[in-house]
Amino acid sequence: MSTEWFILQFKPNSHHQALKNLNQQGFETFLPLNNTTSRNASRFINANRPLFPGYMFITFDRAKSKWHKINNTYGVSRLITFNSILKSIPTTFIDHLMKRYDLSGKLIPIKNLKKG
Repeated sequence: MSTEWFILQFKPNSHHQALKNLNQQGFETFLPLNNTTSRNASRFINANRPLFPGYMFITFDRAKSKWHKINNTYGVSRLITFNSILKSIPTTFIDHLMKRYDLSGKLIPIKNLKKG
């Protein structure tokens, strides 16, 4: 069996820690970020926040990797399961989502995307 993509829930404000710890364990992750602007009193603050708040994607081969240790990783809340069964998400979804990002990891606005 080959690698599959799964949804991972991280603890509040722990996406950087979870990402770092999972990558150190040898897992490939994808955390889509979106540049947001918020107002705090009289200041505007630009920040890169997760596109899907609280969630990121992780890929592994469930037959060959020790994926059970993911839930015990610092910053990770849990792998998302359905009826207590680990389900993968379509690889095409991740591929299309990754195409929406440039090399620096910034989300390309829809108006700048070109067909093909």
